[in-house]
Amino acid sequence: MMTEPGEMREYSGAALSSFVVGLSEHQAVVDKLLAESGVDRIDPEAWYELEWAFDLFDKIERELGRAAVIKVGRSMVETAVYPPEIDSAQKILSSVGYWWALNARGPDIGTMTCEWEDEHHAVIECTAYRARCTLVIGILEGACMRYGISPLVEHGPGSCIQQQTGPMCVYRVSW
Repeated sequence: MMTEPGEMREYSGAALSSFVVGLSEHQAVVDKLLAESGVDRIDPEAWYELEWAFDLFDKIERELGRAAVIKVGRSMVETAVYPPEIDSAQKILSSVGYWWALNARGPDIGTMTCEWEDEHHAVIECTAYRARCTLVIGILEGACMRYGISPLVEHGPGSCIQQQTGPMCVYRVSW
């Protein structure tokens, strides 16, 4: 639910709103899940408890499926406003950690980093979005698609927060 600034882990209402807008074709389901979670609508100016937001993501994935969450991750990137210097897939992928930090605040919120193997292969290490691999895949796909690239996004083997096999998730993005 909405929080006051402080030491809580929080997620931006603006980012959460873009998630909900991405599900507009399923508005009845979204409205039901929001009501069950104790809110009528998402206030884009507010901050929400991070775990509450993550629980909402999980409920939506259980209710609507993996494909819907990937689509929402893509739309979150498509609808976001970026400065003019972010003008390529390489630049947007390199800045994923910065964008995460704009939308989440508080202690122990996790990180996202990008290392380039070459100009068409990036490795993203993520401790943010704990156990929300599907959403991250959609976000990474959307980052590339925004610049006309159809990427292959693979969840790396051996380390996954969601499956509790490691301290982070590793994604390979290539095209």
